[in-house]
Amino acid sequence: MNNLFKRFKVNRKGVDYICSDVHGHFSLLEKKLEKEKFNPKVDRVFCLGDLVDRGPESELALKWLDYDWFFSIQGNHERMLIDSVDQSSGHMFSQWYAWGGSWAEALTRDELMLFYERFVNLPVALELNLPDGKRVGLVHAELPDSCDWNDVKQELQKSDKSDVERNLLISDMLWKKSQPYRAGPACIEPVKNIDHVFHGHTIVDFITTHANRTFMDLGSYLNDDIGLIRPLDFV
Repeated sequence: MNNLFKRFKVNRKGVDYICSDVHGHFSLLEKKLEKEKFNPKVDRVFCLGDLVDRGPESELALKWLDYDWFFSIQGNHERMLIDSVDQSSGHMFSQWYAWGGSWAEALTRDELMLFYERFVNLPVALELNLPDGKRVGLVHAELPDSCDWNDVKQELQKSDKSDVERNLLISDMLWKKSQPYRAGPACIEPVKNIDHVFHGHTIVDFITTHANRTFMDLGSYLNDDIGLIRPLDFV
């Protein structure tokens, strides 16, 4: 069954939050949520991916994914684990370890597969319905400068897990890194047929919005900060 795209219904009992890349800093996220007076009985958290690597608590990713209020899309660091296992490539494993995955070197094959099975079944993008009737999208990295959300959904819904690396649009949604830094951000058009899209992946000094796209990775492993917002504040 295709799982690259997922929709979430309105949360009418509590507050929805979106957080940026955790990178194995779950205690930092926990502190941010405590400051917001997060209520796990009614509130939800949606993560923009990169749960693991470059931080001391990467192994807690499975614990957090077991929470019924915590949801995540794939980031490129989840993808590196997936690709390393799929291709059984020593070179890919070494490259992943060098890019922050060294925490996994001590895992047994069975332990590694627990992470693989959870990560490979995470969506690449999700759509969240808000109480005011608007909809927002979550994408780890970037969408094209000129983009229609309906085209994104269609591409993900017709694609298979094995298509991720071969499909330029989907690959860019995990890896591309240029829009927040680009001179003349006016060239980035609003994404059509969605009210707002939130992105992680590219570290920014402060949460930055171009058109209807917000980039919110504050650099957990560099700056000891995680972007955490209420989507209703942006649409």
